[in-house]
Amino acid sequence: MKGPESIRKEKNREAFKAMTPGQKLSYIYEYYKLPLFTACVVLAVCAWTVIHAVTKKNPVLYLAYTNFAAGEELNEELTSGFLDYKGYDKKKNEVTVYSGLVLEEDASAEDHRYVYASKMKIMGAISAKRMDLVLMNESACKEISASGLLLDLEEIRDRNPGLYEKLQPYMAKNTVILEDNSIEYKLNEADTYEAVTAEVNNSLIVTSCPIFRSAAIDGTLKIGIIANSTRIDEILDYFAYLFNVK
Repeated sequence: MKGPESIRKEKNREAFKAMTPGQKLSYIYEYYKLPLFTACVVLAVCAWTVIHAVTKKNPVLYLAYTNFAAGEELNEELTSGFLDYKGYDKKKNEVTVYSGLVLEEDASAEDHRYVYASKMKIMGAISAKRMDLVLMNESACKEISASGLLLDLEEIRDRNPGLYEKLQPYMAKNTVILEDNSIEYKLNEADTYEAVTAEVNNSLIVTSCPIFRSAAIDGTLKIGIIANSTRIDEILDYFAYLFNVK
């Protein structure tokens, strides 16, 4: 004797057989749409993972443009040009660029949100050790240097003494704030702002480098190493490329 469940299933099968092809498709879609959607999502995620793994490039260097915009040709020289110089496969390697960063000490109310967003992006990248070099104008260099984010170039002397000597004419001193009372001053707990500072060679003037000569750079352009970078040897090769020295 058939149970209630068997009878229900048999009726469903008979009803399904009596449906037109269109009705069958509609029934299947309504009944299985959630499992089908879930399966599609899983397949899409798997496909994206495979494609990403195959096409992902190794970041040779992370380079930031701050208060500086490079045209397409110059950007190619600053990124792909270096890969060619090193003989890297450009299908597998890249110089990752952060562009559109803005740092101004006295930003207007209109520009304040861009400055704030840039600071957050810079600090996040530095924290993750995904920023190695910064190309910047004088005002950006002043801001970044004061925060103690740039490496003292004296620290590269032992790694490559010959290159260090050739880079000396391009080195520029900038102010680094060692300690200050900015918090107390902002909280009105101090009458005047006071700071202990030092002048440090922590940037290189690149305006006269061969790459930039035809780029119509407005003002002085500098490059600095982020202090916590783990790619110093690659950076030194980048300097040799920029300044056309060995």
